[in-house]
Amino acid sequence: MPYNLKKRLSKDEPLIGAWLQSSSATIAEAMATCGFDWMAVDMEHGIADVEQASLAFAVCERHGVSPLVRLPHADPYLARRLLDAGAEGLLIPVAEEASAVSEFLSHCLYPPEGRRGVGLVRANQWGETFEDYSRNFKPVIVPMIETKKGVEAAGDIAAIPGVDGLFLGPYDLSANLGAPGDFDKPEFVAAVAAVREACAANNKAPGIHQVEPNRGLLDERIKEGFRFLAYGTDLVAVRHAFQTLKSKP
Repeated sequence: MPYNLKKRLSKDEPLIGAWLQSSSATIAEAMATCGFDWMAVDMEHGIADVEQASLAFAVCERHGVSPLVRLPHADPYLARRLLDAGAEGLLIPVAEEASAVSEFLSHCLYPPEGRRGVGLVRANQWGETFEDYSRNFKPVIVPMIETKKGVEAAGDIAAIPGVDGLFLGPYDLSANLGAPGDFDKPEFVAAVAAVREACAANNKAPGIHQVEPNRGLLDERIKEGFRFLAYGTDLVAVRHAFQTLKSKP
């Protein structure tokens, strides 16, 4: 499939995706038929390994959904393996310093721009599309802003060439600010605004996770200007669906 999410993120359109926290390719395929623009295998809070992630990538590709990964931490060598396996992009948790993000990014780009290792892998069909992939592929890179320190560095991080957006982790950020889950706290509201402003100043996409499966709240996030939105997770959606079914007479 064509890698087009990076280009789409540069435009003024909301792109809606979801986290895949299970390791199930079957659930991934069911989700991929729902019209999402992207799906991210959640390797921070989920249970998938690299092989299971690669199966999810294949399912996404089949249905024209961009496959991403939320990394457990900024491990450049895990990032290389996931890109080789077919990930179109990476979300980097707890980004706090522009220099660290730049260093990480260098491992995701082929020489001479970076130092990603070169191999015949799934991403280039084991050599079939090697020349085109190695010349033209640039991964989607989205650092996650989840701490006060990250908010303070948001402008510098957003200014890095090759970074496509900044993604707010609302629960982690609110916890770091001293009130887990309190999204009305003035300090949290100000932090969110600061990250959006950093994105606007650098023409990068502002992103956020709308955890609760509530379409009205998702629409509010879009009206606020967010363009890269995670809408729930597979397991939260399954639980919500069965709760809804069970509550009906």
